[in-house]
Amino acid sequence: MPAITAIEWDILQARVHRAGLRHGLASPSMSFLYLVLEQFFPERAADFPEMLVDGGNDLGVDAIEIIERDDSAEIFLIQSKHRTSHKTTDKTINENEVLKVVRFVHALFEQDEWISKNGNLQVREAANRIWDMHRRGVICRYRLVFCTNGACLHESAESLLQSAIRNLPNVLYEQYTARNLLRDLGQSARDCETGTLQALGRDTLERIDGDVRGVIASVDAVSFVKLIQTDDGKSVKRHLFNENLRVFLGANGGYNSNIIETASSSDSYLFWYLNNGITITCRNYSFNKAHVSPVINIQDFQIVNGAQTSHSLMEAYRRSPQDLKNVVILVRIYATDRSDITERVAVATNSQARIQARDLRANHAVLKNLETAFRDHGYFFERKRNSHTDADPAKRIDALKLGQILLAYKLREPDRAKADSDSIFGDRFGMIFHEHHGIDELCRIFELYSIIEKMRDDYTARQREAKDHPGESQYLVYGHWFVLYAASLILTRSSNEVPVGEAASDLARQALSLVARACRPTRTAHYQLFRSSKTKERIIEELDGGQMTLFDQLA
Repeated sequence: MPAITAIEWDILQARVHRAGLRHGLASPSMSFLYLVLEQFFPERAADFPEMLVDGGNDLGVDAIEIIERDDSAEIFLIQSKHRTSHKTTDKTINENEVLKVVRFVHALFEQDEWISKNGNLQVREAANRIWDMHRRGVICRYRLVFCTNGACLHESAESLLQSAIRNLPNVLYEQYTARNLLRDLGQSARDCETGTLQALGRDTLERIDGDVRGVIASVDAVSFVKLIQTDDGKSVKRHLFNENLRVFLGANGGYNSNIIETASSSDSYLFWYLNNGITITCRNYSFNKAHVSPVINIQDFQIVNGAQTSHSLMEAYRRSPQDLKNVVILVRIYATDRSDITERVAVATNSQARIQARDLRANHAVLKNLETAFRDHGYFFERKRNSHTDADPAKRIDALKLGQILLAYKLREPDRAKADSDSIFGDRFGMIFHEHHGIDELCRIFELYSIIEKMRDDYTARQREAKDHPGESQYLVYGHWFVLYAASLILTRSSNEVPVGEAASDLARQALSLVARACRPTRTAHYQLFRSSKTKERIIEELDGGQMTLFDQLA
C-alpha cells in the first residue's frame, strides 16, 4: 500500500517540480533532494552544489554539509531516495543502502584511505575537512539523514543501523519521510498558533501602554519546549520563527552546543542568569494575576528573538527530558495589533547580532535604487530575502549574491566572496554597494556570472551521471568566484568591456582555463585553495607568465 495518499503525492510532485525550476534542474530525483535541502538549510541555496556528492563514486551518500562553530561542528550525511510513482512509495530503504552509509561513517572515523581512493571530488574534500577538524580537536557531531518521498527505513535496515552506530560517539540518525516533508512545507506559510507557558513564582511583571502591552516572566523550560515542538516531538515548528531575523538552519539544525551544555549540566539552575531569554510577539495574551505561577495563554504568536536558544532547548529535551527539570528561562511577551511595532521589536532585539546586517540594510537607499534600476532592465533585485519568489529564477538577483559577485569581480576579493560574506552588509557595504555602478555593466557582470554558475551546474550534473572525468571543470565546484575574478583580470588586460552572449561564454571558458593552469600544480584541497588570497597571486602569475608582480597588476 502506498505510504502517502494520491493527493499528498500530487502536492509533493508539484513542489519537486517547482524546486527543479528554481534551481535549473532536469532530474526529479535531484529536484527532490534540493527540496529537502531547502527545508534543512533554507538560507544556503547558493551552497547546495558544494553540498552535493551524489553520482559516480559518491560512496552511498548524496549530500554532505559541515557546519563548524568555534570548537564544535555539526556534520550532516544525507542519503536521498526518490520514488518515481505513487504506487512505489511503499518501498523502503533496504539494508544494502544503509550499509553504504555505515561503511562511509566508519571509514571517516578510521581515516580510511578507501575514501580518498574511491570517492569523487566532493566526497574527498568533505572527508579531508572532517579529518582536519579532528586533528584540530574540534568535537564533531554526526547526523545521518535518510530522506525519501515515500516510506523510509525497513525494520531490518533500521536495526542494522542502530547496531552499527551504537559504539560510535556523537552519531545520531533520523528518517525524513514524505510526511515529514509535507509537514514542513505546510508550515512554511504562517499558521495562527495558540499555546501556553508555565510561569514560575510571583515575579511576573506586566506593563500596558495604550495599544501595546507586555509581560516578563520566568518560565519553565519544559513548557516552552512543548509550546514550540512539532506533534512528533522531534523538531521545532519552523513557522513560529518566520519573523525572526536570525538565519535559521532548518527544521533539524540551528542549535548551540554551549547552550545545550548549560541546560544539561549540574549548574542548569544558572540558565536564567546566563541566557538572554526569548522574545515573543502576539495578538493577545492572558493570565490570572492572582495566581502564584500562573499559566500564560498566548494567541497568534511569533518568536522574534531567541532562535538558537529555542532550538538548543529542543535538542537538549530530545536527548534527555530530565535535564530540563531545573531549567528556567526568561521570556518577554509583547501583545499588539500594530505590525510596525512587531517589526521594530524584531529589529531592536536582533540588532546586536552581526549575522543580521543584511536584514538591517534591506531598506538602504542604494539597494532601493538598485531594485528600481534592475527592474527597468528586466531583472528582479531582492534586497529582502525571497521578495520575488514568483519571478523567473533566471531573472532574480539576490542582494547577497550581487554583493559576492561585486566582491569577486570589482573588488577582486574572490576569497572573501565565499569565506567572509557577512562583511558584505557590514563594514564592506559602502565599498560594494554605491551609486557609482552603471546598471548596464552590472547586468552584464551578472550575466557573465550566470554563465559561470551554469558551467558549474552542468559539470556537477555530468559528474553525478559519471559522464565526466576530472579536468578543468573540477575547479568550478569550489572556485567559481575565482573564475569570475580571473575574467575580471583578463578584461582589465585587454581594456574591453564585459561581453555578452557567446563572447561572454568564451571569456568564461578562458577564465576557467586560467584558473585551472594556476591551480593544477598545487596539491592543496580545493576547499582550502579557494579560501586563500594566495590563490589570486597564482592566477596573476599564470596570466602574466611570471612577468608582472602582484603590485603591478593591482596598481
